[in-house]
Amino acid sequence: MSTSASNINYLNEKAVHQLVAAHRQRTDEPLVLVIRYNYDDPNDNIYLLEVLDQFPGSDDEELLPIQFGQSANLIITGDLHLVLGSPAQVQAAIKRRDSVMKDVFRDGKIIFEDGSPQALKLKSELRL
Repeated sequence: MSTSASNINYLNEKAVHQLVAAHRQRTDEPLVLVIRYNYDDPNDNIYLLEVLDQFPGSDDEELLPIQFGQSANLIITGDLHLVLGSPAQVQAAIKRRDSVMKDVFRDGKIIFEDGSPQALKLKSELRL
């Protein structure tokens, strides 16, 4: 790995760690599970699936994708692609075979889990 690639990887890993740490502090929609995927993105984008307890919407509602660029609080070289959903919404996305779920199945890695029965069930369904 070149020095430039090492630096990019370091910045992205640091940004993911800071983001997850900040989101863990939220009490209104507690984090259940965070999965990083699409590691081989050629533009150094970061892809995260955040499963949140008490996330709004019906159980079969589609996951909410959000995209961010670099900011003073988020130093990354590409964009952040954040997909949000409740445990039930993620289960529905698995059943629908949404494209994000295909990516998670391909190379997803758990970044955070709260150890709850919900997290354990989702890990099993996602084969992680």
